[in-house]
Amino acid sequence: MRFKRRTLAAASVALAGAMLLAGCSGGGSKGGTSNGSNGSNGGSAVTNGFSAAVDKAINPSTKKGGTLKLLSSSDCDSWDPARTYYGWCLNMQRVFSRTLINYSKVDGTKFTLAPDLATDMGQHNANYTEFTYKLKSGLKYSDGKPITPEDIKYAVERSYATDVITGGPGFYFVNVINAPKSYKGPYKSGDLPASAISTTSDSITFHLKQPFADFNYLLALPTSAPVPSKVEGGSGFVGATYTKHPVSSGPFQIQSYTPQKSIVFTRNKYWSQSTDTIRKPLVDEIDLTVDSNSDDIDQQLKSGAADARMEQGVNPTFQSAILTQPKYKAQADNPAGPTTRYYAIASSVKPLDNVHCRRAIAYALNKSASLAIAGGPAAGQIANSATPPGIPGYEPSYNPYPDGKDNTGNIPAAKKELQQCGQPNGFSTKVAYATPDATNGKGFANIKSALGRVGIQVTPATTSAENYYSTFVGSPANVKNQGLGIITAGWGADFPTLYGFYQNIVNGSAILPEGNSNYASINDPTVNKILNNTGQPVTDALGKQLNHALMDTAQFIPTRYSKDLWYRSTRMTNVTCNNALGFGAYDVVNVGVMK
Repeated sequence: MRFKRRTLAAASVALAGAMLLAGCSGGGSKGGTSNGSNGSNGGSAVTNGFSAAVDKAINPSTKKGGTLKLLSSSDCDSWDPARTYYGWCLNMQRVFSRTLINYSKVDGTKFTLAPDLATDMGQHNANYTEFTYKLKSGLKYSDGKPITPEDIKYAVERSYATDVITGGPGFYFVNVINAPKSYKGPYKSGDLPASAISTTSDSITFHLKQPFADFNYLLALPTSAPVPSKVEGGSGFVGATYTKHPVSSGPFQIQSYTPQKSIVFTRNKYWSQSTDTIRKPLVDEIDLTVDSNSDDIDQQLKSGAADARMEQGVNPTFQSAILTQPKYKAQADNPAGPTTRYYAIASSVKPLDNVHCRRAIAYALNKSASLAIAGGPAAGQIANSATPPGIPGYEPSYNPYPDGKDNTGNIPAAKKELQQCGQPNGFSTKVAYATPDATNGKGFANIKSALGRVGIQVTPATTSAENYYSTFVGSPANVKNQGLGIITAGWGADFPTLYGFYQNIVNGSAILPEGNSNYASINDPTVNKILNNTGQPVTDALGKQLNHALMDTAQFIPTRYSKDLWYRSTRMTNVTCNNALGFGAYDVVNVGVMK
């Protein structure tokens, strides 16, 4: 998912010193404190420590009750499970939405799917074009009405109503389900035919128009969370207004919601632990308050007035305090996950149609300075190849364009590539980036200095963040016409598979005239073949093959696997990071609090 969508306000701050997930950071002291054998956390020792919650749940407890206090500098893009697409909001959906399949393990870099509303992981035919799931018995919404297969079908049908249900990752379902081309969603076209989705009293079958072995990962997106068929949220809360009153299928329900101010979750009395092996909630209430003053949020975290921040990590000032003062560092986490910052090199812009000119850029970059500008090790780790941690084929040792022991650039290798591309004295091109953002400006200064060492002269090409991805670098025609040779970009996986990370950004078949996410218009036959063969389960070997083929093109030049720095209060129990969906934010559905 592009950073503008997934991180929203995090995009600018993330670059400044606390970025999104990806890149592993397991260092730091893990010295713990203890509340004693009869402490208020139910008798378990408190195991605080830097990055202690990155790959496990810490401060284990079974103590129930209390209120979890969360903060965010902005509201979710939508609370409608079909429309939400920001990473932290996907994470929050776990509080009140259930799906047929969901993540049972979200921390570390290896994520696990498990049955949620379904009795098992489903049954599929030999070529992965038909998937059937049976629902557990006793499932109910927060209004006491039963959850039915028709409700799940209806939820997916809503994704087709793109004039009403805007945003969200529903396009994945639209792309693979065998629906008529004329189908426009339930509001205009009624029900999908049984040839697309068929149901019985206790099961649902998805019929696909192409093999798709990753289908269970799609079902783990909240897009498929059940919505009461036809009636949705009741009178006045249908279609675009459903976000104001979504009905809960999870352990919490929305008690009150004031857009751009606050949302309060209380327990759903009709949710049953016996039907849910993924969530083990403890608190009675979860309060999320929107505070547009980002620095004020950090002060509340620092004082203990709030438990955690959800939409991004801490700001640079608090980050500095955390990294230099042990009492704060012991309550912070710097998790990894599937996200890469990179430069997309447009082959439509001469002389970058020559692979050796592109490779000269790869060798000449000063990645060490780039990481320092972003905030140093807490903002990520230097990336030597495209595939980030958490995605099949991740290779820490693979480095096709070695840039010296200190990662400041390989000048002799860059000059040799310039000779081979017929530009021995270098060439001129433009670097695209979004404004306003002081860090992006510093990043441009860095690449200008680095490439200038080998005669490659660059000038800035900027536009506002609102237009950057949609029409500026998201338009192949504009990229070519304006000569945007080097495009600043970043991407996080919608789900942690090759397809979930790479489909939109490197597959030639995904190139769009506008809103394009394949910014360099990469169209490599090996890459395309792997991504288009969706009927095969992905292996690490296949992932490595894609990674090598993509790096050979030198159109996707990674700079770092990015990370964020998160802070948790000492009240929180059962704390772990959600790296699968929440870009490192805490998996709050299972968090408890010590009173």
